Amino acid sequence: MEKTYRFLPYFFVAFFILVIYCFYQSYFGEFPDFQGVISPIGNVPITITTVTHFHAIFIIIWLLMLIVQPILIVQKKLEWHRWVSKASYVVVALMVVSLILIINQEQSREKSLPVFTANLFDVPVFLAFYGLAIYFRRKPAYHARFMVMTVIPFLNPAVARLLVNGLAVQLVFWLLFFGVEFFTRKMYKPYLIGLGYYVFNLALVAYLFLGNQPLLDKIWQLFFGKV
Repeated sequence: MEKTYRFLPYFFVAFFILVIYCFYQSYFGEFPDFQGVISPIGNVPITITTVTHFHAIFIIIWLLMLIVQPILIVQKKLEWHRWVSKASYVVVALMVVSLILIINQEQSREKSLPVFTANLFDVPVFLAFYGLAIYFRRKPAYHARFMVMTVIPFLNPAVARLLVNGLAVQLVFWLLFFGVEFFTRKMYKPYLIGLGYYVFNLALVAYLFLGNQPLLDKIWQLFFGKV
């Protein structure tokens, strides 16, 4: 792996800590009984279910895999890296199942078009970046950068717990990515591809939420079958 990307384990560890911190009040801080949990969004009580745990487990596994993979590359344990990469197919598939279940759980509790719109944005963006990372797995420089970009969709649900604007934080991360390239390899193409899809998807969901809520409501009805 490039010398300039030896910082990746530290970056992913810092991101993991950020996620734990953001969800501390509404999840991790309530371990192990999870009674009387209060959501920082609206300061309302929420119920932690098996679906919540299932979702949390696979998010944690994914974030730990992000930390481990660059370490294996740096230590030249390529066979282990390939094994973990193949295992990620199963982890991501189950993580998507957990996302579908948690979205259904939350929307069944209370219809929320803003949250549903965020889901329509975050999930496809994650899958696109992960898919591109797998597609470019034989080009390590591209592969690593698309894996870095997979953290972007996690920012919205995480920093929302801090009542911080997720899009603003995502913009900071994009600037960070391009800034690192400016001072190192100047390999902008993977980030330009990722940013292009990001902007396209953002424009699409912005159109639905701001310009065509009747269509957005029909999509919601299609998924959840509620009047």
